[in-house]
Amino acid sequence: MPMVKSFTQAQWDAAAGRLDALPEKPVHEHRVNVRDAVKSMRSQISGAQRKGYTLEEIVQQVAQDGVEISASTLRYAMQHAAKEDKSAQAEKNVTTNTASARPRAKKANEGRSSHIGNVRAEHKQDGGKVVSKPGSMVIRDAFSFEITPDIENL
Repeated sequence: MPMVKSFTQAQWDAAAGRLDALPEKPVHEHRVNVRDAVKSMRSQISGAQRKGYTLEEIVQQVAQDGVEISASTLRYAMQHAAKEDKSAQAEKNVTTNTASARPRAKKANEGRSSHIGNVRAEHKQDGGKVVSKPGSMVIRDAFSFEITPDIENL
């Protein structure tokens, strides 16, 4: 069984002080993951594709600069970047169109309440009654049938 590690507050304070004292790294030495890099290079990658290059050929080109990734990794990162852009664009549209979205939401809620009313009306036409009291042995809601426990063969 793994043992939970604990450290003194003095150790954490010393570690925090050491991290604060680290010098700034030059920008060209910062590590960048594939998703972030592809997101920033998406226009260049798309431009190379418009020029007729395949993802495999693009991967070979970037490998000459020491960036060794597979074509499937590049494809996945491109799709992820496109999804992020679409969601960011959709979020931007939602925030800019809040005034026009409010009447739609109100109409949707009105539609929902009338649907609920129809369900209740259908339920009453069925003749069943809703029983959901604590301790009750018969349970029924608007979308199901009666459920009674089998107590004969206890």
